[in-house]
Amino acid sequence: MSGFVSLVGAGPGDEELISVKGARRLEEADVLIYDRLVNPMLLTYTNANCEKIYVGKIPNQPCVSQEEIEEVLVEKAKAGKKVVRLKSGDPYIFGRGGEEAQTLIQEGVPFEVVPGITSAIAGLAYAGIPMTFRNIATSFHVFTGHLQDASEALNWDAISHLKGTLVFLMGMKNLQTICEELMVRGYDKDTPVAIIEWATHPQQRSIDGKLETIVGLVEQHQMKAPSLIVIGDVVAFREELNYHEKLPLFGRTILVQETPNAKLPKLLKDAGATVYAFQSPSKLLAKELSLPELSSIDGVLITDPSSWKFFVAYLQDKELDIRSLSHLKIVASGHHTIKAIKESGIRLYDQINDFAEENFVKRMANQEGNWIVLTSDIKEKAVAEVFDFPIYSTHSVDFESESFAYHSEDIQLVCLPNSAAAYHFVLMAEKSQENWREEPIIIMGDNTRSVLEKAGYHHLIESEEKTLKSVCKACQTFFRRESENE
Repeated sequence: MSGFVSLVGAGPGDEELISVKGARRLEEADVLIYDRLVNPMLLTYTNANCEKIYVGKIPNQPCVSQEEIEEVLVEKAKAGKKVVRLKSGDPYIFGRGGEEAQTLIQEGVPFEVVPGITSAIAGLAYAGIPMTFRNIATSFHVFTGHLQDASEALNWDAISHLKGTLVFLMGMKNLQTICEELMVRGYDKDTPVAIIEWATHPQQRSIDGKLETIVGLVEQHQMKAPSLIVIGDVVAFREELNYHEKLPLFGRTILVQETPNAKLPKLLKDAGATVYAFQSPSKLLAKELSLPELSSIDGVLITDPSSWKFFVAYLQDKELDIRSLSHLKIVASGHHTIKAIKESGIRLYDQINDFAEENFVKRMANQEGNWIVLTSDIKEKAVAEVFDFPIYSTHSVDFESESFAYHSEDIQLVCLPNSAAAYHFVLMAEKSQENWREEPIIIMGDNTRSVLEKAGYHHLIESEEKTLKSVCKACQTFFRRESENE
């Protein structure tokens, strides 16, 4: 049975510039074959069982050949897999997507192309340069600057007569040749030129100069590949229209926990940050519970929604229903736990944001009767430090081995706004076998601080208010002070 191949454009670097269809194909993929310049967070869009194959090409270094890549595409598709070939930018713009499509046709493999935003468009926008502008540039022309023989590969006579904006991709090695070939054919030496390095990525930088001076400026600022070369009068708008590089968190990389519909990543991204996310637990393994007779229990504290889910499963296994809980005082810790229990039709005796809050611990200490705690394996120790009640772990928590798609040196700041995120971060940090203890962490609340300090994290900065907007503001303050001290 033949599978299917999707040639998907990942966009230029910013995770959010992938298309809706491209993101959907990633979610559906059995196999992902991806390039070097693809944003690593896009790898987290795939399901847990997706096979990921890296085929990135680094200039002047050994790499997987194009023929080998095409062989893998065909092999996986003929094995009946849904294959996504994820390419930086657009598959058909200097991405060899056309060659891969030809091979698939020859091998009888069905395929589609999901276009992506090319850096030739988005990169300019993120540097404040409009590709066209009425009465100034009414056309644009995109070239590869990766030339085998730079003096002959392009028709310089024709190019020198073109009007509008010229954009060269992969041309840094031949920048001097490009400038000289244009000037010798009559291009004004004062024509504006911009260089955009790592366009739309967190490490984006841009400079501008003139056709005659840009080579020296590139050397002065040590601009490297991958970079865009933009030639034309529209470059003059860079300072005026460059909104992106003026955002308060531009160029900053921040780590958060990945949660559905999370507001914090959106706030950070809107402020210009590049946000990486470590995954929430992907494996919840039920433990065999051996609880006392419910009739002998007066109250139960439940610390997370998964513990409630496994407790309900335990009741069903014992052929008990919700009515068997009518005498119990049920206490829930955490917003999602409270919501899950209430949706089951249960009236709570008490509820709290976090079980370690001082006032709550005092209230529980005065409770009479027999109480138990239902929690996960990663919270057992923390619960035992504040309660004398018998503790029953309903499940163990685990993560996929590729939950970190980056390294600690990629991250400038960590944001953990609640204790659940802190628990999971500590567990993930242990799994990554990297030293995250020196990283600065923005936190919200004493409970989050307690979790992290007990795990050996002490570079903690608390937001002024217990709101996500305040957390975002704390990030901005941290980087502003860091810049002032440089």
